[in-house]
Amino acid sequence: MELIDIARIASSLIAVLGMIGLAALAAKKFGLQNGAFAARRTRRLALVETLPLDQRRRAAIISCDGREHLVILDQSRVTVIERAIPDRQLAQAEDPIAQSAEWPSPKKLHAPKTVINFLHRAPRDQTTALRAAGVI
Repeated sequence: MELIDIARIASSLIAVLGMIGLAALAAKKFGLQNGAFAARRTRRLALVETLPLDQRRRAAIISCDGREHLVILDQSRVTVIERAIPDRQLAQAEDPIAQSAEWPSPKKLHAPKTVINFLHRAPRDQTTALRAAGVI
């Protein structure tokens, strides 16, 4: 065998291994593991948010079927704090106009002119502020 034949065999081997690697990456990306097509089904479980509490514990919100659950994750156990919290998007999707229609209209406060004049004439020196803060 000549040198050109060895180079042709080595390049063919590299090309075949590269195509096998690309096919494996494509299968993983499109969810073709174990012969099942995973892109058709929708996921029911999702990790919404996590927050570290200290070095060992972490708070997590887990969403399952439109409900969110608050859990504390420790190194050896999981503690459920609250179950079936409504999903944030579902809670915001409720009609906000109907909710605001139930609120009473805000009332304007009217202060007498004597009170307004008194407040404008109040001393604005530093001792009054310190007395008000309880320092003096």
